[in-house]
Amino acid sequence: MAHSPTRQMGRAAAVMMASVFLSRILGYARDAVIAYQHGATPETDAYFAAFTIPDFLNYLLAGGALSITFIPIFARYLAEGREEDGYRSFSSIATVMGIAMLFFVILGEFLTEQLIPLIAPGFPREQIRIAARLTRIVLPAQLFFYLGGLLMAVQYARNRFLLPATAPLIYNGGIILGGLLLGKRFGMEGFAWGVLAGSFVGNFVVQAFGARRTGLSFSPRFDLSDPGLKEFVRLSIPIMLGFSLVVVDEWMTRIFGSFLLAGAITWLNNARRLMQVPVGVFGQASGVASYPFLSALAARGEREAMWETLSLTLRWVFFVSCAAAAVTAVLSREVVLVVFQRGAFTIGDTLQTAAALSFFSVGIPMWCAQTIVSRGFFALKDTWTPTLVGTGAWLCTLPAYYWLTQRMGVRGLALASTIGICLHAVVLFGILMKRTVGRKGVPEIGEYVKMAVAGTAAALGGTYGLAALFPRASWETFTGSLTRFAAGGAAVGIVYYLSALLLRSRTARSIRTRGDLFRPPRVPDTPEPGETTGPDTGEPPATGA
Repeated sequence: MAHSPTRQMGRAAAVMMASVFLSRILGYARDAVIAYQHGATPETDAYFAAFTIPDFLNYLLAGGALSITFIPIFARYLAEGREEDGYRSFSSIATVMGIAMLFFVILGEFLTEQLIPLIAPGFPREQIRIAARLTRIVLPAQLFFYLGGLLMAVQYARNRFLLPATAPLIYNGGIILGGLLLGKRFGMEGFAWGVLAGSFVGNFVVQAFGARRTGLSFSPRFDLSDPGLKEFVRLSIPIMLGFSLVVVDEWMTRIFGSFLLAGAITWLNNARRLMQVPVGVFGQASGVASYPFLSALAARGEREAMWETLSLTLRWVFFVSCAAAAVTAVLSREVVLVVFQRGAFTIGDTLQTAAALSFFSVGIPMWCAQTIVSRGFFALKDTWTPTLVGTGAWLCTLPAYYWLTQRMGVRGLALASTIGICLHAVVLFGILMKRTVGRKGVPEIGEYVKMAVAGTAAALGGTYGLAALFPRASWETFTGSLTRFAAGGAAVGIVYYLSALLLRSRTARSIRTRGDLFRPPRVPDTPEPGETTGPDTGEPPATGA
């Protein structure tokens, strides 16, 4: 018997949340190994900067949006019973775009040393040489990421989530293994070789196996006239041409961070990784799970129902992410010490990383919100608006990156990032509300304001109450930090919840059990992803993120 769409969404969310959570844990282990072996040095800065060119190449070919651009195309073929046509389009897209990616990878191998000064203008000559060498090692991994993304999209279209969920786990495991086996002898090159190996196994080999199990048939096919390829390019063009703040923000921290003290890029990278945990576990996973149901409602023209479904998910995500932001802001030193401070990573590195994390954490609710709201546009088959708004937010924030970096160093860069994502998320929310329910959605804004005020109250209360609650537990020791984080985090969370109740937040009042707090809300039943509904049977909804 078929499961209800609500139950399917819950299971999909559970799989993706578990994957993201485990991936973040492995990511911490990876960064902890780097911190233990090398601390925060010019070589670690060069290592993190080495990902900028590969990331740009992936962005240029819309590799990060394959689930948005390819799944609707492939799912339509499946819904129309044209499976073989879908496989032919897959073969054309994989062949043509794979050749394009290979061309740029080879070009990048030759031009890396000339490009590094553009992305890290503050690096001296020796650091540029190190970054160029590391870039040449990790650059071919983009080919495996791209082809693997297509293979994962095929599995998502078949509602297969398990093997795609293993990709980041194997990838991070490869980096850790490379660092442990080769790090002492080859320095950061060991981690770079781990990147290449992890991407090959986790993102390509395993996903090829998974896609093959779904029945995928592939043969090299260079057909520029293929209708699926044409539609893929059409949907990808806005993403290729734009420079959305969601992607460019990390590049900005590397570019401006290269002018700061040695180790600044590493501090910022570590702080960002910590900030991304709640964003991934709550925002990203909920976005993946809700997207097919938003698409189903959008395909039927039920925009108000789509808005209600999106709002239900967004309110829960915003509620838990405000709590996460308050805890992270108050206990930033404790979190960084527990995760990173060992080996070559000193107390000074902890303080700098914690300073950046405290400012990054303020933006956690907005990072989560944009992952949900942007999928509302994608469900409406609009890739232009999120790209244009993201590009505009980046251009508006660009002066803040420069000015705040000059005034506040790593804290200023983190603050500029938070300002940018707040602008991006608020504008996106306003535009989507206007397109779906108009002024009917205005009263809902008050609910988000209540949650934000409750989070601010909890953070302020925690800041002033932590010293009084734990006078003998010093944050400068591992045991002290762990104690303060566990007990202090619980205290801040309780204050947040009570503050939200006092403000009459209906989201807070809807949480009656522990399970309500740690899982997305139930949504109204909608047609299953890929199910043909209504008179418009041309394009079934997508099932990825």
